[in-house]
Amino acid sequence: MKRARELGNYRVLIEALELGLTPGELEERHGLLAGFVREHAGGARYANEVVELVHGSEGVFVSFPALPSAAYAWLGEATGVFLSPVEAQIWLWEVMERAEAGEGDVVALYEPGFADDDEKIFMAYTYEGDRYQRGWPRTKLPLFLWLAAPEEHLLMVRAPRDGYLAFRLERGTPLLGRVTS
Repeated sequence: MKRARELGNYRVLIEALELGLTPGELEERHGLLAGFVREHAGGARYANEVVELVHGSEGVFVSFPALPSAAYAWLGEATGVFLSPVEAQIWLWEVMERAEAGEGDVVALYEPGFADDDEKIFMAYTYEGDRYQRGWPRTKLPLFLWLAAPEEHLLMVRAPRDGYLAFRLERGTPLLGRVTS
């Protein structure tokens, strides 16, 4: 199987939220990527209040309406699975345990307005060798969950009519230089 390719990553989201980049700065840094994702994303669309995920034959595409220039594309064959609320809760616990153990960086978006309110987001990540946390982990199922581990990405999105759609994506080859960490 051909190795997948990646454009962007969770660092785009972390930069946008933690560095307080203006919309212009985000557009300058990541606008080309976001435009690519919007133009090439084809397939089934799953959206909620914080994220839009498109899954098709080209791969998985993620964008954030609150941060239009923050986007991610995983180009390759990907199979998502629908989870019941109980299965989604198990995924959440697995992700939080792995993040707590330092086995990956996690972003969990619970509600709209996450960019301005730590009650609506949880992030745990490593930056330049130091571990940081924003917000607080909760047992409530998030609208979007992303674990970036050394070998894989775990993505889970609440799809309003379908439950929770989850992906285990092998880390891909970065495009556009050092786009992934």
